[in-house]
Amino acid sequence: MTLYTPTLRRIDRRSSDDIERLQAVLEGAPGYSLAVEGKLPAPNAAIELLDALPPGKSHSDKFVFEISHDVEAVGCIEMVRGYPEVDIAFIGLLLFRESSQGRGLGPQVLRLAEAIGMGWQCRALRIAVIDTNSRAFEFWKREGFIELLRKPAMDFDGQAIVMERALAAAIPA
Repeated sequence: MTLYTPTLRRIDRRSSDDIERLQAVLEGAPGYSLAVEGKLPAPNAAIELLDALPPGKSHSDKFVFEISHDVEAVGCIEMVRGYPEVDIAFIGLLLFRESSQGRGLGPQVLRLAEAIGMGWQCRALRIAVIDTNSRAFEFWKREGFIELLRKPAMDFDGQAIVMERALAAAIPA
């Protein structure tokens, strides 16, 4: 197995090149879209991802990062600062091109997300995984995320499983 060292770069919503690179990542993971939406990524999926905001949040709270290895965009991670509570860093999406899956990148990127969350003074990372995406659910469980609740997921084929894990800085010594 080749060891990758991923890097994160914030995607600029105003950059057509960034949008094209993000769209290529989304299209490079058709299994995800089929599992959670029942269809392939739309031609404007990148713009939809960049523009979507949770209630009460602005674009200054939302961060979509390109995950790169060398110069190749291999994935993306979407994070929202202070959602749904001020001390929570919410991961809306962690996705890799299918050609880059299974290479150990997920746990490495999760460590980078933890550092971002701690920099935001958050106590925990929270995610919502769609129950039709069993592979992702197993990943989050392996990474120590605990299920909090299940609820309907608008625009998705299944229920959202809300999960959370405390950040290291928030764990009492």
